[in-house]
Amino acid sequence: MEDVQDIIKKNNAIAEADSLIVTPKNLPDDISQGVTKEGAIRRIVVDRTACIGARPCVVVAEKLFQVDDENLAYVVDPNAVDQETIRMAAESCPVLAILLYDKDGNQIFPN
Repeated sequence: MEDVQDIIKKNNAIAEADSLIVTPKNLPDDISQGVTKEGAIRRIVVDRTACIGARPCVVVAEKLFQVDDENLAYVVDPNAVDQETIRMAAESCPVLAILLYDKDGNQIFPN
């Protein structure tokens, strides 16, 4: 089984290497991110500095988000759920620590 830090590093590397999806210039320093294969939401970012470990994102989208030993959310599989579920999970975060971007790097949530 993969270690949490390995999952985060792998997903961050995949997201950063994807030349079809623009990397936003204003990303927080400590993030877990993933890119989706299709749809309006193309980059999912968890601001791990802002995360308080409330876990509603995990309740809404367990295959997309998990919480590590530090009680911080991270992206497991960005393609595990549909676009509507991604949006609902982001909207469920009480501190808006989940940021959603389109393929051009424009933030679409929170706006």
